[in-house]
Amino acid sequence: MVILQSIIFIGALIYAGIYDYNRRIIPDRVHLIIIISAVLANFSLGKSLLGLFLLPIPFLVAAFWDENSVGGGDIKLVAAISFFLGFHSGILGLIISLSLFTILSFILNRTGKDLVPLGPYLAIGSIIAFLI
Repeated sequence: MVILQSIIFIGALIYAGIYDYNRRIIPDRVHLIIIISAVLANFSLGKSLLGLFLLPIPFLVAAFWDENSVGGGDIKLVAAISFFLGFHSGILGLIISLSLFTILSFILNRTGKDLVPLGPYLAIGSIIAFLI
């Protein structure tokens, strides 16, 4: 069952990353699939709920601060990923994701005016955190 859960999680993240890159939106079904896959195998309800409610808060603040900063799909994806990974691994996934985002944006010389989809970075960072 753990292998099925892993395949569903990684597949949903790859789908979300590609879909967000191409269309600048993340479908709601992705978030539901990730949350349902977390329930398929052993998971800590306390750590999952802690991740679900606490880790999206900085993204919510950023979205309220500047409406062009973070999209609602990204916030829901962070919540679903944090539910799946739990609080501590969710933090690791976010650190990896945002580090990749910052480094690649610097290398590609993107300015704050460019709208860059965050979904692919969240997907890559979360997959790395999951595999660690």
